[in-house]
Amino acid sequence: MKPSAETLPVLDWLQACGWCWGIGVPPDTSEEMLKEIRRRGWKIVQEIHAHPATRERHCKPRYGTTFDLNEVLRRAMGVAGDEIVWQMFLEDDSAGVGFPFHLLKAKPRLHSQAQAVFNEYLDAAMTESEPFSHLQRWGVAGFASSAHAYAKRGLNCVIIERSNDDVEDLQTAIAFARGASRQYGCQWGIDLSLWWGVVHGCVMDLPASFHERHWTIAHFSGAQVFRIEGGSLLYSTSNRKPSVLARSLNQFAKAVQPLKEGSPEVPVAVMLPKDHGWITPPYWAASGHAWNYACVRYRPGDRGLDGFFGAAFPGSVYAMDPFPLGAYQDNTVPASPFSLSCVTSQYAPSPKDAWESPPYLPFGKYPSREKAREDFLENQIDPSTYRPMGDSRWGDIFDVLTEEASEQVLQGYSVLVLLGGIQMTQVLRSQCQTFAEQGGSLICCAGIVGPKDASWLGVHLEPELRVGRMWQWQKEPWIHEAFRYVPASLSLQSQAQILAATHAGDPLVVRRSIGNGAVYTCLVPWYEAGHTALSQVGLRLFDEVIRSVQPVSIIGRPVEWLSQRGPDHRTVVVANHDESPWNGQVILFRQEEELSVCRDALSGEALHFDREDNIAKISLALPGHCAKVIRFTQS
Repeated sequence: MKPSAETLPVLDWLQACGWCWGIGVPPDTSEEMLKEIRRRGWKIVQEIHAHPATRERHCKPRYGTTFDLNEVLRRAMGVAGDEIVWQMFLEDDSAGVGFPFHLLKAKPRLHSQAQAVFNEYLDAAMTESEPFSHLQRWGVAGFASSAHAYAKRGLNCVIIERSNDDVEDLQTAIAFARGASRQYGCQWGIDLSLWWGVVHGCVMDLPASFHERHWTIAHFSGAQVFRIEGGSLLYSTSNRKPSVLARSLNQFAKAVQPLKEGSPEVPVAVMLPKDHGWITPPYWAASGHAWNYACVRYRPGDRGLDGFFGAAFPGSVYAMDPFPLGAYQDNTVPASPFSLSCVTSQYAPSPKDAWESPPYLPFGKYPSREKAREDFLENQIDPSTYRPMGDSRWGDIFDVLTEEASEQVLQGYSVLVLLGGIQMTQVLRSQCQTFAEQGGSLICCAGIVGPKDASWLGVHLEPELRVGRMWQWQKEPWIHEAFRYVPASLSLQSQAQILAATHAGDPLVVRRSIGNGAVYTCLVPWYEAGHTALSQVGLRLFDEVIRSVQPVSIIGRPVEWLSQRGPDHRTVVVANHDESPWNGQVILFRQEEELSVCRDALSGEALHFDREDNIAKISLALPGHCAKVIRFTQS
């Protein structure tokens, strides 16, 4: 890449906008171009894979050569010194790049084996990067499950790719990346892809409401970095105009620049095993598997992960959807060459490893992706209708941690939920007890805890399984549900409280006060149900505890919402992912009296609200596929 009639107008437009601070450059970028970027006051973000096998597999077909890492980085450093940013992982785990063959050939069968293979891959890349450890080293991942592994290795920033149909939903990206950031002390961000495999092309010239909600939600969730893929796609050098998406991005960036920053309200931490490998389960997949590159079969507890995140973010399983328009008559151009729905021959270690998932519907709207793209462009069809985003049950108030999180990190949360096949070591047991004693609410389940934990749970679990067919939460109506549970008896001296019981009177959910907090034990293993991923009693437990710490609540049809606080403001984002208008009420708890003015933060429009004690209520109307940012201030 060098300064040319193709590149300079794009740089001129970005410079005029004023919100761009760095330019990502491929490994073949000329020294002349690097100097041009520096002359304009931007940082050089050098993109080149650290892992030698990935560099060879990715770069040779694209550039005709395998680049010398030392040469590429030294060239950039010769222009900008140590101030460059090195993106050393670039979607290695997802579409467009993909792992090298040696890793895909490993075919581990267990979670721990898959983690070991992935760790070996990452460690080899880190060894390659060691001579340049003084640089800012960043990693871009396609799947949220990579976030903690990246951050653990000392990367300065972990970025998760979103907004294409090959990867997961935005909500898990934020929860995992922000959690990894807090657990390991690095920055986090979101990569906004313009690719839509459904039409085998990019969407910069289509209505931008889908991306508008992505960057609005991510920004107010605390994202510190945005990586916009395909910068040259934002500005057309042929007609000298920014694209539809670019104009919208520029408008948003200018609107939020003057706003004071706040901290996202995240009272709940979700702890997973370090080898979880969990991905948002595609709704069209025939069976569940972890570790996207290895397709490892589920183990006990993995369905509980599906159930919890599915309850927290309803509809999130529809984000990764290569089939919203049904089957194509001609599918010779697949949606993506390396993704959960397809692995083509150039990405497959052997011919037998190439495969394509069948379309979810056997019939379709268009004969080919090219025809679909033509129709969308000609008629300016908004892709949002075909690109679902998840809603919120409790608000986007979660960070995801692994079992390696420190006691100090845990202290930043009010609720800790233990999920999946966590090993209850003595260290973790001590951390959980301390968390509760210091005022936190800990939620755990049979399987993660067992008979050895009776002394601090206040309940002794028997090593057997029974079948229940109905249960009752305190004096609420009986719920008819078939479930397996572990019979248990309460310790008399513990003064534990039974919150839910079976029809036979056996404890099903037990609460025990410890110090200033409490431990909640669900005796349904992994919170799972027989025909669904999450039991109703598990969901009732999560409602009981999580709703008690919700900073914001919503009355109305399902939407997505989140909130943040600053020294002199409080902000709520409500996103309507449906095409029809939304009318409802936003309720803010623990609202400061001095925050007496309410406005639409992006337009400045004054908004009326009611206050009762420390609760603020505002009625809100949202158009379809729209997000609104509400800000309360002192004046």
